[in-house]
Amino acid sequence: MSSCLRGEEGISSLHDRIHKGRFHYFSLANARYPSVLLGESGRSVVDAPPINVLLVEPEAADARSLEAKLSAARIAHFNVTNVSDIDAATASLIQHRPDVILLSSRNGSSMDAMARLQHQAPSVPIILLTAHDDDTVALEAIRGGAQDYLVKDKVDDQTLAHGLFYAVQRKQAEEALAESEAFYHSLVESLPQCIFRKDLEGRFTFGNSRFCNEIGRTHEQLVGKTDADFFPPALAAKYRADDLHVIETGKTFEMVEEHVTPQGDKLYVQVIKTPVYDAVGRVIGTQGIFWDVTEKYRAQEDLRQAYAELAEKERELLKTMAALKLSHEELIQAQLQLIQAEKLESVGRLAAGVAHEVKNPLAVLLMGLDYLKDAFGQIGAGGAAPRSDDDTVTQVIDAMHDAVERADMIVRGLVDFSANRQLDLAAQDIEAVIAQSLVLVRHELTNAHVSVAQQRHAAGEAQDQPRLPRVTVDALKIQQVLVNLFMNAIHAMGDGGILTVRAYWQKLTEAEPQTARNEGSRKAGRFRVGDEVVIVEVDDTGCGIPPEKLDKIWDPFFTTKPTGRGTGLGLSVTRKIVELHEGSIVIANRQGGGVRATLMFHAAQATGTGTSPGNEKGEGAAASRSTAPGAGRAAADATR
Repeated sequence: MSSCLRGEEGISSLHDRIHKGRFHYFSLANARYPSVLLGESGRSVVDAPPINVLLVEPEAADARSLEAKLSAARIAHFNVTNVSDIDAATASLIQHRPDVILLSSRNGSSMDAMARLQHQAPSVPIILLTAHDDDTVALEAIRGGAQDYLVKDKVDDQTLAHGLFYAVQRKQAEEALAESEAFYHSLVESLPQCIFRKDLEGRFTFGNSRFCNEIGRTHEQLVGKTDADFFPPALAAKYRADDLHVIETGKTFEMVEEHVTPQGDKLYVQVIKTPVYDAVGRVIGTQGIFWDVTEKYRAQEDLRQAYAELAEKERELLKTMAALKLSHEELIQAQLQLIQAEKLESVGRLAAGVAHEVKNPLAVLLMGLDYLKDAFGQIGAGGAAPRSDDDTVTQVIDAMHDAVERADMIVRGLVDFSANRQLDLAAQDIEAVIAQSLVLVRHELTNAHVSVAQQRHAAGEAQDQPRLPRVTVDALKIQQVLVNLFMNAIHAMGDGGILTVRAYWQKLTEAEPQTARNEGSRKAGRFRVGDEVVIVEVDDTGCGIPPEKLDKIWDPFFTTKPTGRGTGLGLSVTRKIVELHEGSIVIANRQGGGVRATLMFHAAQATGTGTSPGNEKGEGAAASRSTAPGAGRAAADATR
C-alpha cells in the first residue's frame, strides 16, 4: 500500500509519482517557499529559509532516524524539534512556531492528539506518521484535517522531505485561496451595485445579494436560470442580445437602458457588461454590473425641458437687458454729476490755499521788480550803463521766472481740477499724478505741520523699485481721489504728523488683501492671479477710525469730521471714481495707529514706446515727471 493520501481520493501512489519526477509543486506569489522542480535524477535546487518541523515521536530511535532522513534531503533544509508527547508538543508550539507538525501515531490516540494540536495551532499543517499501513486510519486522518499520511517503513529521505514540503505548500495555498475568496466576496457584497455572471447559454452562475434582492430571489433560486425566468419576454430578449454581442465581439458593452423589475417598476440603469475568460483565453460567459440612475436620467430630462423654456424667454431677457443698459447709462450720468458736485465742494475747501499759493509768487515778483527798479534807477542817476553780468540781477530774474511758472501751474491745475467732463483715459505716470496732487494740498500740509514721505516700494521693504509701469487713468479724476485722501489724512492728524505716500507695482500671485475686502470696491473681482498692478498707499499717523464706524465710511453723507468740515460725500465719490477705472480701494486702520488707504489699478499694457518696468527702452517715472513743468519741484516743496 502507498504511504501518502491526498484528500479523499483514496490510497494512491503519490509518493511514487513524486519520486519519479512527475510532480511539480508551485508556491503562491506570497508563499514563504519557492517552487521546486524534481527531475528523474531526484536532484533539486533550493534557495529558501529552512522549514521548522515539530516532530512528536516518543521513540528516540525512530526520532533519530527521521531526523537523519530529513538531514539527507535535498529539497529543502529542515530544522527539527523533537518532543516525546502531546503535552510537550502543545508547549513547544508557542516557543518554536513550527511550519509543519510530523505526528507519530500510537495505540489509536493519534486523532485526539491531532485535534488538540489543531485547536492550539489551526494554521500549522499536520502529517500523520504511522507504523502500519491501514486504509481506515488513513481516511480518518485525512477527514480529520491531516495534510498527509505516511508509513514509517515505506518512506525514504526524499519521500519524507517532499511530504513535509508539500504539506507546507498546500496549507499556504489553501489559506491564500480562502483569503482571496473572502476578499472577493466582501468586495462584491459591499458594493452598492448589482453584480452577476452568466455562462455562454445565458444561465446565471452568480449574483450578489443586492442583485438577488433586486429580482426577489435567493442565490439558490437564481443559479441555473435565465433572464426569461425573471423579466418580460421583450426585455429578456434584449438582455440576451446584449450578452451575445459581448460574447461575439469580446468588447465591453456600456449604456443606460430601461429596466423593469419583477414587481413591474420601470427604472433606468447604467449597465456595463464584459466577457469572462478561462485560463487559456476562451470566452466562457459574461459578467455584468448595473446601478439605478433613474433620478439622474429624469433630472436630465427635466433639464432639457428647462433649457427649452429658457430659450422661449430669451427674447424677453434681451429686451430687459436693453432697458437695463439704458438705465445704467443714466445712472452713470447721475454719478458723474455727483462727482462734479463733490469736486466743487473740494474747490471751495482749497480756495484759501490757492489764494495763499498765488499771493506768495506774486509777492516775489513785486519785490523783484522793486529791486530792479531801484537798481536801474541808481545806475541811471549816476550816468553809468547797467552791467549785464550782475549776478544779483540774474538770480532775481530766475526767481521771478520760477515764481511765475509755479503760479501759472497752480491756477491752471485748479481750473482743470474743477472742469466737468467724461473720463479721459490715457497711460499716465502715477508718480507724476501724486506729485501734482501734493502741490494742490501744499498749503494745508504747511498749516497742519504735516511732513510728507514718498516711497517707491511696498511697506516693509527697503529698496525702491527702479521704475513703475504706467496706468490707464484719467489723471484729473485720480488727482481728485488723491486730494480727497490727502485732506482726510491731514484732518485726522490734527496738529502735526507724517503723511506717507507709497507707490509700487507687483504681479498678483494670490487673493491680495486689497481685493479681499469688498466694501471699498464692488469691482475688486476684476483682478486675477498673474495681473500686473500698480498700488498706491496713503498712510497717516492720526487717531484712526473707530471700528464700529469703519463699515459706514462709504455711505453717502456719513462723516467722522466735526460739523462744517465735511459733507460726507468724499469717500462715496472717491470709490465711484476708482470703480470707473476698474480699480479697487480699501481703507483700514493700521497696526500702531493711523489709517491706510490702498488704491490698486491695472498696469497699462506695454506699447511700442515701452511702459513695462522690465523694458529698458521705456520711459521711467523720473522721465515722466520731467514732462510736467514745475511738478517735480512743487512736490519737493510740498515735502518741506
